[in-house]
Amino acid sequence: MIITAGKYKGRKIKTLKTGVVRPTSARVRESIFNIVQLTEDDTVFYEGKTSFLDLFAGSGIMGLEALSRGAKNVVFVEKNPEAVKILKQNISIAEDSEITRAIAGDSLRSLNKFRESEFNFIFIDPPYEAGLYKPALEKIRENKILAKNGIVVLEHNCKAKMSELAPEYGFRVYKTKVYGDTGITVLCR
Repeated sequence: MIITAGKYKGRKIKTLKTGVVRPTSARVRESIFNIVQLTEDDTVFYEGKTSFLDLFAGSGIMGLEALSRGAKNVVFVEKNPEAVKILKQNISIAEDSEITRAIAGDSLRSLNKFRESEFNFIFIDPPYEAGLYKPALEKIRENKILAKNGIVVLEHNCKAKMSELAPEYGFRVYKTKVYGDTGITVLCR
């Protein structure tokens, strides 16, 4: 895997050789950042101001892409011990270690530890069939960790109907896209 844009463009990122993690493809990453930088109201991704949460981080490619593109800080949460080792190696590319934080643990439990309005960009990419989208959105709403005008990006199986979850948790769908077997749903308040 290679970071596609920004300060760390071209840097190689390690990933597990097993099927334990499913890194977000370059095409999907590029699309997500194009979507969030070109919203109708304003950009969501503010260089030097964006606080990014990478839930179910795996190799950390999405958070590293955000960091490369100028995110102020990135928090990575990953439970799998093998993936955490790779993740920590990958985030060592950050020249200022104070702008990244890796949490080794359960993503849903970790959502209870964050401050109100801490993040304006939350990326959720759990194992597709694990049933973790609803509890993650519930915890985000409960703990009020999404900043005003913030967004949540869900990466999911293309057949999943994520847009149906939005109203239940106080979100509206900004955009949905499909790339092969991968679906992206962008939620906002």
